[in-house]
Amino acid sequence: MTVVARTRAAQPVVDRPPPPPPPATTPTVDRPVGTLLRSAAALMTSTVASAALGFVFWVVAARWFPPEAVGRASAAVSAMTLLAGLAQLNLINLYARFLPGAGRHTRRLVLTGYAASAAMSLLLTTGFLVLGRGGGIVGPAPTQQLVFVAAVIGSAIFFISDGVLTALRRAGSVPVKNVIASSAKLALLPVLAGTAAGDGMLIAWSAPMLVAMLGVNWWVLGRLAPAHARAAGPAPAPHRRELLGFASAEYVNGLLTNAVAFLPPVLVAGVLGATASAYFYIPWTIGVAGSTLLWNIVTSFVVTAASDPESARVHVNRAVGLVGAVVLTGAMVLGGAAAPVLRLLGGEYAAAGADTLRLVGFSLPFTGIILLYWAFAMMEKRMWPVVAVQSAGIAAFLALSWYALPVAGIVAPAGALCLTQAAVALTLLPGLIRRYRATGTPDPASAVWAPRTTQRT
Repeated sequence: MTVVARTRAAQPVVDRPPPPPPPATTPTVDRPVGTLLRSAAALMTSTVASAALGFVFWVVAARWFPPEAVGRASAAVSAMTLLAGLAQLNLINLYARFLPGAGRHTRRLVLTGYAASAAMSLLLTTGFLVLGRGGGIVGPAPTQQLVFVAAVIGSAIFFISDGVLTALRRAGSVPVKNVIASSAKLALLPVLAGTAAGDGMLIAWSAPMLVAMLGVNWWVLGRLAPAHARAAGPAPAPHRRELLGFASAEYVNGLLTNAVAFLPPVLVAGVLGATASAYFYIPWTIGVAGSTLLWNIVTSFVVTAASDPESARVHVNRAVGLVGAVVLTGAMVLGGAAAPVLRLLGGEYAAAGADTLRLVGFSLPFTGIILLYWAFAMMEKRMWPVVAVQSAGIAAFLALSWYALPVAGIVAPAGALCLTQAAVALTLLPGLIRRYRATGTPDPASAVWAPRTTQRT
């Protein structure tokens, strides 16, 4: 009986051999590419929707209040956003690179980043207020200053949570979170702005972010992080030295990029006054949204490539295509429709800010080259060379802006941005081309970041 049973069990194997396995390229190409596109689409949708709702917020404010009141509120929001941007330590990129493979260390890595960001927020905001930099913007009352401190801490963690959700493969939740918060800002504006002018606008801007931040992180820490740890299984913790090196370079990069994004409105308010700040703030914010779209693509690329470094060329081609589409569309739209867009706020806004918006749009192709180079540097975990080049370019940008503001007016920062971004992009372009070509090599050992990813993480 035993012999017969074995013969019958073996017979189908002889008569009907199993079908050939599916091509090896199917799981490594189609699935990751779809993940990259879905993640990038979700983040870009979030950026566009948040920027549009933010634009409507300031349109409503501009219709209800004089430029001086709008200028004070926009300066307060700019200062709050600048401090929060500095305090978030650029952890979005660190989470994008390391959180997908953190395994059982996921929750601890998230909490450590949040604690560091909250401590930095408190330190920076206290220094900002003690040194008197908030005079004329925040207000002298203790309640006003406490609201400002809470807004900075909440905003920093609110920003970081986008990176956490993306790294945990929940990028689709990012636009939901941000659209709800932005819609709540609009709903609160008529309630609060009429009672406290600029202070009411600041509360309407920041309170929904605080509530959304608390709700999202209850979900992240209570459910998503434990589920990610269980799905990933046992994994070694990222090397502390590698984490610190990456985080320090990313922090310096965060200082630089946030200085470019959020310091110019503060400079304009200080040099040219609140009215000029109102005319400058909206065009500059639209331009920052264009750069954020490009960062959305880079973040999605890094998350996907960190999980699948062997399909380097596929991921790079998709990222380059998306970046190209954004920069060309943005340059044409912002360059050609600057005046009609700003005319929604009023004729004086269009007359004063159209040239600023055009120049910001023309800088987007250079920004795209810089961010693609930065994506390669993140995957290689070698950011300091590009940080050095960026530092020189941004120092030149700030110096040119400060020098030219009294002469050229609010168009000065946009002109300085075009010149310096072009110089940095041309400096980095040869290295970007070399790295792109290396992703197509048939030798897996030369796949740019694959060896480093395998050996160190």
